[in-house]
Amino acid sequence: MKKGFYYIVALFAVSFLWSCSTKKNTRFNRFYHALNSRFNIYYNGKTSFDEALLSMQKGYKENYSDMILMYPISAQPKEKAETGGPFDRAIEKSNKAIKLHSIKTKPKKKAGWRNDPKQVKWQNQEEYNPFLKKCWMLMGEAQFYNADFLQASATFSYITRHYKEDEELVASAKLWQARCYAEMGWNYEAEDILGKLNINGIPKKCLNQYAAVYADYLIKNQQFEDAIPYMKTAIKAEKNRLQKSRMRYLLGQMYASLEMDGMAYKTFAEVIRSNPPYELEFAARIRQTEVFSGSDYQKVVKRLERMAKNQKNKDMLDQVYYALGNVYMSREDTVNAIKNYELGVEKSTQNGLDKALCQIRLGDLYFEKRDYVKAQPNFSGALAGIQKEYKDYERISKLSAVLDELVVHVEAVHLQDSLQTLAKMPEKERLAVIDKIIEQVIEEEKKAQEEAEKEAFLAEQSAKGTGINRPGTEANTITLPTASGSTSFYFYNPQAVAQGKTQFQRKWGRRPLEDDWRRRKKTLTTFNDPNDMDEETTQEGMEGEQSQDLAAGGEGDTSSVVGSDDPKSREYYLQQLPMTPEDVDASNVIIEDGLYNMAMIYKDKLEDLSLSIEAFQNLEKRFPDNSHLMESYYQIYLMALRLKDVGLAEEYKQKMMAKFPESDYAVAISDPNYEYNIRMMDVVQDSIYEQTYERYLAEDTSTVRRNFRTVSEKYPLAKLLPKFMFLDALTYVQAGDAEGFKQALKALLDKYPSEDVSELAGEMLKGVLRGRQMVQGGVTGMTWNLRFGTGEDGSLSAADSARTFKAEPNVPYRMIMIYPTGLVDRNQLLFTVAAYNFANFMVKQLDMSFEESGIASIFVLSGFYNFDEAWHYYKMIYDKGGYASNLDKAIDILPISEDNYETLMHGKTLDEYIAFFDEHFHDQAPELAARWAARKEAQAEEAQKAEEIETEKVPTDTVPEVKEAEVVPETQVAPTDTLATDTVIPVVSPDTLTVQPADTLQPVLEEQPLPEREEPVFTAPKPEKDKGLTLEDIEEIRRLQAEAEEMQKEEARRVFEAEQEAEQVELELNAKIRAEIEAQQQAEEAKLLKAKEERERQLEADRKAKLKQAEADRKAKLKAREELRKEKERAYKERLKQKERERKEKERAYKQKLKEREKARKAELKAREEARKNREKTKE
Repeated sequence: MKKGFYYIVALFAVSFLWSCSTKKNTRFNRFYHALNSRFNIYYNGKTSFDEALLSMQKGYKENYSDMILMYPISAQPKEKAETGGPFDRAIEKSNKAIKLHSIKTKPKKKAGWRNDPKQVKWQNQEEYNPFLKKCWMLMGEAQFYNADFLQASATFSYITRHYKEDEELVASAKLWQARCYAEMGWNYEAEDILGKLNINGIPKKCLNQYAAVYADYLIKNQQFEDAIPYMKTAIKAEKNRLQKSRMRYLLGQMYASLEMDGMAYKTFAEVIRSNPPYELEFAARIRQTEVFSGSDYQKVVKRLERMAKNQKNKDMLDQVYYALGNVYMSREDTVNAIKNYELGVEKSTQNGLDKALCQIRLGDLYFEKRDYVKAQPNFSGALAGIQKEYKDYERISKLSAVLDELVVHVEAVHLQDSLQTLAKMPEKERLAVIDKIIEQVIEEEKKAQEEAEKEAFLAEQSAKGTGINRPGTEANTITLPTASGSTSFYFYNPQAVAQGKTQFQRKWGRRPLEDDWRRRKKTLTTFNDPNDMDEETTQEGMEGEQSQDLAAGGEGDTSSVVGSDDPKSREYYLQQLPMTPEDVDASNVIIEDGLYNMAMIYKDKLEDLSLSIEAFQNLEKRFPDNSHLMESYYQIYLMALRLKDVGLAEEYKQKMMAKFPESDYAVAISDPNYEYNIRMMDVVQDSIYEQTYERYLAEDTSTVRRNFRTVSEKYPLAKLLPKFMFLDALTYVQAGDAEGFKQALKALLDKYPSEDVSELAGEMLKGVLRGRQMVQGGVTGMTWNLRFGTGEDGSLSAADSARTFKAEPNVPYRMIMIYPTGLVDRNQLLFTVAAYNFANFMVKQLDMSFEESGIASIFVLSGFYNFDEAWHYYKMIYDKGGYASNLDKAIDILPISEDNYETLMHGKTLDEYIAFFDEHFHDQAPELAARWAARKEAQAEEAQKAEEIETEKVPTDTVPEVKEAEVVPETQVAPTDTLATDTVIPVVSPDTLTVQPADTLQPVLEEQPLPEREEPVFTAPKPEKDKGLTLEDIEEIRRLQAEAEEMQKEEARRVFEAEQEAEQVELELNAKIRAEIEAQQQAEEAKLLKAKEERERQLEADRKAKLKQAEADRKAKLKAREELRKEKERAYKERLKQKERERKEKERAYKQKLKEREKARKAELKAREEARKNREKTKE
């Protein structure tokens, strides 16, 4: 009986478990799995999602001075190095729920179900767990907030296909997909989805979501006016109070950008009334002052001044003063505006965007006033406080770079003028000026020290008062502060680096990287020679005494003083003064260069032509014979033409013609049509260059040289002239003139040493000077025995000569693709490789870059961990579906370790590396050396064929002149006409026959004897005595001559066919050999592939075994954990039962006690009643 009971229980358990299987689709199954999905896995995932989202919102640092983002997620970078983030747990839970509780088995079909639309829709579903759609949406949203927008869009796209019967879910998923596209910047795709939704109709429940998504899309595209109505709808539907306040603030900013000041003021007031965080409230009040439309601007000024005095705003004073500056700017009061912007910079405590905005406004104001020296530190400082994503970053960056460059020259000129002025002063005045400077230095150092001590004291007191350290730091440790608040390495933070550069340049300007960079005079003292040391020591002693006299106020000679690094000593300043004629000349050179560079920057980069002309004229006035005079004349002439100042242009044209009549500038401007030529130069030179290049490819050297002469004469200042010169030089290669090629390259490098073609020309010239052979033909036919990393003369250093390749398979590897510079389209190569990598490697990241090495270009593909990975990639690209076969034949593809790549670039050749590779990796990778050998063989064959073709082209001046046979008019010969007996009939010799040689036969330059063979001898039949030849005899002679000619032609044809047959046999033999090599390579590749597949199968089997063991261990742990849980649950239930028994026992005792009390009370009442009755009886 007991055994039967167990059987029943077991059968019931199995039935229950089977009913819970996902292989069965019943109402109970669907209910069970939906319940488990919702209240177990999904609950944990949604909780984790909400916590991560709240953490993101709290951790997001808002910048209210600029247009804020509608959602904080938009601040995430569009491209991530790797996927994942704080929402990974939510994704994991969603995946788990889908994996464990997905029901895809079709339910039982009812009779006639095809006629019932509901049943048809029911049968067409792909998922029957009604709750899993929320898991799918949770997964997509988690991926979205992880900033994995591409993955999220793929998930939402799958939802739209997987749940196509659920209109509301499909609409919601499409809206999320549109958000993904908008965040990635795929505006066309986002607009397409939103447009189709609007046309097809949006479910009522999704209207608010549509409004929010569409408003965000329009805001991202700067369509504020169109976004406003959707934004209002989204604000009404938003439930999160903080997000609602943010959206209202953004709406106010949109009104302000559209100059709807009244609506903006009202909207910012709503933000303030919504009780937002103080920073947002403060920002809204600031924005209100900016859009105040009343006439009493003093009211706004007073309000802002009160805000500045409020201690709560001490860390936001830069915003207050920025707003004050804007108020004054609206009244065109630039004096007070500049004053407040400067206060904003001075009072800023965070060095962030708000300070940068003040500096940008200051920089713009000074720039408009053409005060570039004051504008420079503001733009430079602003650049350190803004991110690259800032809307005006590019303009500010360019202005900062230009002004930094300008100020260096301005300060250099000013410094040299001051030093020369100081050097010319009397001794007492000079020392007085220096002493005053020293006093200022001492005072500044004292102030800086006091400020540092004060800040250190405040920091110490603050640390003692709070007792709280930054997360991730310990007490009494120093953390390097950065602009972004990150504690990462200083030089990994671009903002911190920019701030450091700004501070350095503000104090020292732009300095070259060199020793003693603070000094104008750089001296070096050595003590190698004892005699020199004694002499120098003596001299130092004398100078020391002299410096003591100077310090005491003496008037000794200060033309030679001891060097010093102490800015508080007189010697530090005296040693920098130009006291000798040589020093004055050196100082003047600095001034000349400074004035010239200032003028060129004014002209080319700031387009301030009047200041540029002024600087050039100042240079001419101060230094009439300066080295930049010719360029100065020409630049003033050009600027005068632009300003339409005919008098000034003519003046400097005449100066140019008088002083530099033979220069290119003089030749150019002497042309009456020069102004027209210079305007049309860009168009004309492009057209002529294109034509010239085409004629060069066609080896039309005369046209190339003629076009070069035309351009150099008519447009001597053309920007493309270096390229014309380069093409002209290459025509000498086509003509086989090595000496002309060398001279043309030298002329190009002498005239244009720094043009883009100069580097290639220089490498070619080095090759010619080293004696390397030049192959006649175009640039595509030039080959060089290239050795990387050699010196100017082709030599190698001892260290490079000692380098050797190393066989290290377990180090990082690269794949390099080498080709002659200019033969391959770099963009096409990059696209081909990138497209293949993207399609075949979704996880692995391979970095791509281009490098130049002489006349060779190298495309580097790095990121392989070892040789096996690199070689696997090499085989993939050569397999079917790879891109190697589609690349240009000029590209060589090689795997190489990073160390060996460095060795190759220091004096090695590709042949040496291939030999090394074949020696050490032949068993693993025989294909590389085989392909290299086949490639070299093919190149050798091509070169041999080219040489044969060249030798066949015999120059016309070496061919012996052959006189054509004169055509004799036909005459009628009478039978009686006879020839004299002694008359000789000229026989046509075979040497006079013109036989056209076939193209494949090698011609000769000298006449060669024909092979010995029997030649027909033609002799006139001896006539009878006293009789001449008859017409029949003449005809016979001509027939015999024709037969001889035919025999010669037949012999030439047989020779030609024999050579052709021999060549065909050779080609077939070569083809057979190549086929055998390819077959052997394929067999070896198949063998290697099979071995690799076997290894992979073994690894897969080991992996599965490990997974199986891990799963078994996991199940054992789960089982043990479940047993422990059940044991605890039983103990807990037992404790509950015990407590319940105790409670009941106490309750019974309490009731019994109550009964006894009630009984005693009643007895007492009864006794009292009886006593009362007894008393009454007694009284009666």
